Amino acid sequence: MQPYFRITAYIAIFIGYLGFMSLYAPLGITWLEWHGQRIFNAAEFLRLNGYFNSYGFTIWDTCNNCSLEYSSWKDRIYFSVHGISMIPYILVNHFGGKESLFAIGPIIDKFAIFASAILVSELFITSIKNKIYLPILLLSSACFTLFITSPWAYKMILATWFEVYFLLFFLLGMACFQKNKTYLGYLSFFCAGLFHIQWALAVIIFYILVLFASRIYNKEVEMMKYFPSYEGEFNHRMRIIFVLLVPILAIISIRLLAQQYAEGGAGSSIFFRIGITGNDIQNGGLIGALQFLGGNRVSQCLGGQDLQSLSGDLAIKIAIFNCLLSTAGMAILSLLSLVGAYLLIKTSSIAKSIFLPLIFSLLMFIAIFQQSLSVHLMGYSFIFSMVFAIGITNLMVVLNEYFSSKVVGFIFSIPCLLGIFLLSIRVSFLTGANG
Repeated sequence: MQPYFRITAYIAIFIGYLGFMSLYAPLGITWLEWHGQRIFNAAEFLRLNGYFNSYGFTIWDTCNNCSLEYSSWKDRIYFSVHGISMIPYILVNHFGGKESLFAIGPIIDKFAIFASAILVSELFITSIKNKIYLPILLLSSACFTLFITSPWAYKMILATWFEVYFLLFFLLGMACFQKNKTYLGYLSFFCAGLFHIQWALAVIIFYILVLFASRIYNKEVEMMKYFPSYEGEFNHRMRIIFVLLVPILAIISIRLLAQQYAEGGAGSSIFFRIGITGNDIQNGGLIGALQFLGGNRVSQCLGGQDLQSLSGDLAIKIAIFNCLLSTAGMAILSLLSLVGAYLLIKTSSIAKSIFLPLIFSLLMFIAIFQQSLSVHLMGYSFIFSMVFAIGITNLMVVLNEYFSSKVVGFIFSIPCLLGIFLLSIRVSFLTGANG
C-alpha cells in the first residue's frame, strides 16, 4: 500500500502548493502573457500555413493580433524550434483554438512538472533503498516538495521550456529500465531526444566518454554502472546511444534542408550562444552562467532602481538587503545540494546510472553556453531542480546517520525542511515579470 500513500501525498502537496501560489505569488501560477502569446503564434502559424511548410519549423514571436500568414514571416522562421517539440500545444490549438490552448496548455505543463517530480522522488528512493533510516514517506515527500517548490520549477510553471519534457521522458525511460520495460525505456529516450536535441546530445557525449574512458583504463566492467540497467549487454549500451542519436540526426537534417531551400530564417549561431562572437556584452562567463544557483539573478533585487534612488528610501534599502540575503541563502543551499548529490552518486550504483548523465549534461551547458546561461536563467537551469531535490534529501539521510537516536533525527529534519521550503517559495516570489 505504501506506493499509493506516496502518490496521495504527492497529489496533496502539489495541489496545496498550487493553491497557495495562486493566492499569494505576485505572478500567479499560469503562463506569463508573453509566453502564452508566443506559444499560440508558433502553433497557429503551423495550423494556418501547413504543418510541413518551412519543413515543420515555425515562428517564435510574442506579437499580439499580428498577421500569421507565411508571406509576413517567410524570412523570419525560427530554426531553433521545430513543430515536433510542440506537439502537445499544436494538438490543443488545432482542435480547440486559442482559448483552449491558453486554458489547457498550462495544465499540460503543470502535469509534466508534476510527473517529473514524482519520477525524481521515486527514483531517488530506489537509489537509497539499502540505507534508509528515515520513513520512506517522509523522504519521498521531502524530495518531491523540494523539486516542486524550487524557484527553477516555478519559473517553468510560468513559462515552460522544452527542458521540462526532456527531463520527463528521460526519467520515465530510466524508470522503465529499472522495471525491465526495456523497449518502453528506448521509446522514452527517443521522445526525450525529439523534445530537446541539445540535452540529448550532451547525454550521448557522456555515454561516449564513459565508453572511451573505460577502454583507456581497462574498466569495462565498471562502465556498466553508468548505463541504464539491463544485464550489462554491449548491444544495450549501443541502443541507448542510437535511440538518442536518431532524433538528433533527423532534426538536424531537416534544419539543414530548411536553411538550404527555405526563403529565410532566424536564430542565433552557436558561437553567439557560447559568447565568443567578439561583442558579447551579455556573456557573464562562468560566474554569469552560475547565477541560477541563487534562484534569481542578483540584479533582480534592484528592481530597476538606479543607484541614486537607492541612497534615499530606507524601505528600498531594506527590501534590497533582504532580497540579497534570500538569494545568497538559496545559493548556499544549492551548493550544499551539490555535496549531497555527490555523496549519493558516490555510494549508489543506481544513482550513477540515473542521475549522473543529467548532472554531466548540466555541467556541459554551464561550461560551454556561458552566454545563454547568463541571459536565460529559466529553462537551462530547470534540471537543477532535480539536483537540488536529491542532493538536499540525501544530505538529510547522511546527517541522520550521526544521530544516536533515529527519533531525534526525524524530529530535527522537520524544521530544517520547512525552512528550505519557505525560502524556496520566498525566492520564487522574487521572480521578475519576465520570469
